Amino acid sequence: MATILILGAGVMGSALAVPASDNGHTVFLAGTPVDAPVIARLKEKGGIHPKLDRPLADSVTILADDEVTADHAARADLIIVGVSSPGIPWAVERLNALLTVKKPVAFVTKGLDRDGDRIVTYAETLPARIANMAAFIGIGGPCIAKELSNRFATLSVYSCRDIEAARAAASLMRAPYYRLAVTQDATGVEACAALKNFFAIGVSAMQTRYPDSTRPDGQSKNPTAGAFNQAAQEMASLCERIGGTRATAFDLAGLGDLHVTVGGGRNSRLGHALGRGRTIPDVMSAELAGETVEGIDTAKVVVSLLGQIEGSATAFPLATAITDAVTGDGKLEFDFGRLFSW
Repeated sequence: MATILILGAGVMGSALAVPASDNGHTVFLAGTPVDAPVIARLKEKGGIHPKLDRPLADSVTILADDEVTADHAARADLIIVGVSSPGIPWAVERLNALLTVKKPVAFVTKGLDRDGDRIVTYAETLPARIANMAAFIGIGGPCIAKELSNRFATLSVYSCRDIEAARAAASLMRAPYYRLAVTQDATGVEACAALKNFFAIGVSAMQTRYPDSTRPDGQSKNPTAGAFNQAAQEMASLCERIGGTRATAFDLAGLGDLHVTVGGGRNSRLGHALGRGRTIPDVMSAELAGETVEGIDTAKVVVSLLGQIEGSATAFPLATAITDAVTGDGKLEFDFGRLFSW
């Protein structure tokens, strides 16, 4: 059996403790400074994670941020970072303080980064920023944390340029209900992990922009399907421009994750509100106040990427509509008439 250290007690970091502990590993789940209320709940007898609505196994050791030591990191066979993109600076600083020997580090973080004028992924920028990270492993694919914690069948992908590092991490985490593929296309997986949040905003907006009162869910299907296809094509092209493999966008990290994200979550909720004619500032100051909607952060980077592509408004109409909403008046304007022009 192995030792796994998870930094970040949010929903995904905590959910990953489930297959890790089910596999008999020694698991340390450590909170970030913002996770203090969650850690306090989990440390209570029979403590239940407030967003997973279930306790973790007794074999999982719960640690506050200031309780994590370099010894925990030295003992770990795998370190998993479960923070959102705003938490990356904290994670870099924390890992540099904890890692005294080289260790593989897996990230569930979804976001794009910059290298000068280039739009890149964390697979390119983090290895140089974390001195003793032996391998950068990106975790992607369709995975709702609560469903994973309930042991529902889940397919995900572990990526690393060193395929053996990806295989080793996957072998530690794989469970009967947590089925894992591996790939060397870490850039593609990371790009798609970020882009699917971004595109989910636009696709989800079509679910509410074209209501159908004759259906039980009140949603027409053709507009959403059309936008979903457009999102997949644009995601593949952007993934390729960032340095990933086009095919990755049509696999678990792309299409699979886009599907599950459109099905629910903060990006989807924002899209639904935009489809009803509301604006981003309105939604973010109301029902999504205080929430991190990673598709918005990604849009602020994608707008720079689109600016480097000649004719981007024609080639990427859905991406352009989303970035215009984020950087403009907050309204999403997407015209199906811009597709398949003859």
